[in-house]
Amino acid sequence: MRERWFVRVPARMLAAVAAAVAFAAANGTASAQTAPSSPAPLTIPTLQSPPPLDPRADAAGWKDAASVTLPWDVQHQKPASEPATARVATDGTNIYVRFDVKQREALLAQQHTNDVGDGTDDEVWIDLWPNGNGGFYYQFAANANGTRWQYSSENTAYSPTWTALGAASGNDYTVTMRIPIRIMRGSGGANAWKVQFVRIVRSTGERQIWAYGPAQTNGDDVNYAGALNGIAPAIASRPKPRVALYGLGGLGSNRSGLTTSRMGGDFSVPVTATSSVYGTIHPDFSNVEIDQQTISPTAYQRSFNEVRPFFTQGANFYDSFDCAACPGIQQLYTPAIPTPRDGYAFEGKQGRFSFAGFDAVGASRNDGAAAVSYRSADNRWRLSAQTVAANQPGLTDHVDTGGIAYNDNKHVTAYFDYGSDHGTNVRDGSQAQRYDVGTYLYSNTFGFAASARKVGRYYEPVDGFVQHADIAGYALFENKIWLFDKKSWLKSIQFGSFIDRYHAQSGALNQTDNNLWLDILTQSRIDLNFTTGSSYLLLDSGVFTPISQNGVSFTWHSGTYNSPGSNGYHGSSSTPTTISYNAGRFGPGRVETWFRSSTMRAGTRGTLSLEADDTRAYEDDGRTNVQWLERVGYSYATGPNSSFAVGVRRIIGTQPVVDIRSLPSYTSAWNVSFAFHKRTPHDELYFAYGDASQLSTLPQLVVKFIHYFGAEKGT
Repeated sequence: MRERWFVRVPARMLAAVAAAVAFAAANGTASAQTAPSSPAPLTIPTLQSPPPLDPRADAAGWKDAASVTLPWDVQHQKPASEPATARVATDGTNIYVRFDVKQREALLAQQHTNDVGDGTDDEVWIDLWPNGNGGFYYQFAANANGTRWQYSSENTAYSPTWTALGAASGNDYTVTMRIPIRIMRGSGGANAWKVQFVRIVRSTGERQIWAYGPAQTNGDDVNYAGALNGIAPAIASRPKPRVALYGLGGLGSNRSGLTTSRMGGDFSVPVTATSSVYGTIHPDFSNVEIDQQTISPTAYQRSFNEVRPFFTQGANFYDSFDCAACPGIQQLYTPAIPTPRDGYAFEGKQGRFSFAGFDAVGASRNDGAAAVSYRSADNRWRLSAQTVAANQPGLTDHVDTGGIAYNDNKHVTAYFDYGSDHGTNVRDGSQAQRYDVGTYLYSNTFGFAASARKVGRYYEPVDGFVQHADIAGYALFENKIWLFDKKSWLKSIQFGSFIDRYHAQSGALNQTDNNLWLDILTQSRIDLNFTTGSSYLLLDSGVFTPISQNGVSFTWHSGTYNSPGSNGYHGSSSTPTTISYNAGRFGPGRVETWFRSSTMRAGTRGTLSLEADDTRAYEDDGRTNVQWLERVGYSYATGPNSSFAVGVRRIIGTQPVVDIRSLPSYTSAWNVSFAFHKRTPHDELYFAYGDASQLSTLPQLVVKFIHYFGAEKGT
């Protein structure tokens, strides 16, 4: 993720206030063409025989299916510029969908391996909510190649077997889908389902949808989705249990001690149609292939994405608290928890309630969490509560958090959160609380946020993440986008600003940020970004030091803009080339940072990525600290359910220091890794060497085989 303020402070997590006049002026363009109300409920016909899945077959074979058009571009708040039709039917066991798309723009269809590279191609998808406004959400997406992706709020590792086929004729294309109803979880009646049909034109950012409302900013919003009737007879009262057993063999050098063989497993046992008990016994995470290493200058602790299946499965249920213009706060930060020996968890939904809990049992420690959330029937109010506990020899820590949030599902959100930390490290209980209040006013082209917060000196959860404790103050954020039609060489201009002021309990100013950015995106997907401003941080030494980095970034083959109110809209390119330069006072000197990255196609199924970054710190005492990160990677889509990747990375040199008293840290580390992964409906096979998530290579060759008994992966 590029270090831009409008990315680090995403609109979907902000809350905002602004004067009504200011909002009306900012929202004038988007409201000029008002969208009509959502269409009437769609009744899905039950066919005696399924329609043809061959995307090259004539659409007449789908004449008995229900047919809808996608008339509204929710991203630009105007009628769709190109036609797209969706047809849907069922045979009582599966849902069948066909999209027929007309397109003037050059077709983007570069991904060939399922579940890889979403957000880079032209796509179509169907959203389904088996329990309507409550329950789980499912999305099934595919590009013109028939490469498919799927997502569910029940599990971030949701990976069932379903079918998608695609065929293109020039820039036009057709996608057909067969989605087994059994891979979704619901307990509602025949009229409980809700549905949305979506089509994305990646090069323009157009987002066409079927059901829409006058204030809608997010195409996947259940509040504006259409009703779907006629599927209830096929809903199972309770999903199948799942047991996944793995066998692993590791081979290393005689001195490494990494030669090993072991077994383990995961399990999931449904309790109701929408809740399950799941766990892991002797988990193995030897095939992590996400490289999150960076040398970007920062005075704060870095946060990393969780990749371990036991923790990612229930991630959607935790930390359901808003945080506007947030300095970086997570009540539960599972990367802080070592890999457990065993883990047990419970999660689900029942009516308007969502609930989850886990217990991670490790060597001489135990970590656990529990969360519950309630949403009102109109999806406007949310009440959340959570507790997190860490227990190890000589240390205990417990964090309790509660929050209330409001969203009118049009233009305004607001929230209030309260948290309390208590345990061994809390020396003064009166300084171990967190208070946070904020609001957000938004449209598709405008966002303004304001928040006030106080984080006590001893509010530092052991299993949480607090970027900066002992702060009290406010933060403001603004983002405005101007859109241009296709006749202009410009696609969009985006201007934003961010400011915060925080004081310590002592009264001293201990953090300030003042940032402006300007982003210019052309129709040819050339992106220019300019940033300026200043940032300061109070160090433990009592020095109020600058930590500023500002400059310019150029991207060729950029994605589309990020809309302030799109709430999860993703636009990117599979082959971007970026060069950026940033500089500024950073601690006891001046730091200059270069970032150079390029991803290019290597044949129809291969991708080559190159990166070279460097930082140069010219310290006031005459020292020059230089550090380099060099990275090259190659991936090849060997088939729709298999892929191969190899990567080499080197970090070498001395990083900048933020405190003159700190000793410079020199790094010289190489990492070489490769992995082959193949998946079938009930099996997975891995061949891997090294671990891309580690700083240096672990000299171990790993072969792992997983077999799923019962339900499929992630269901």
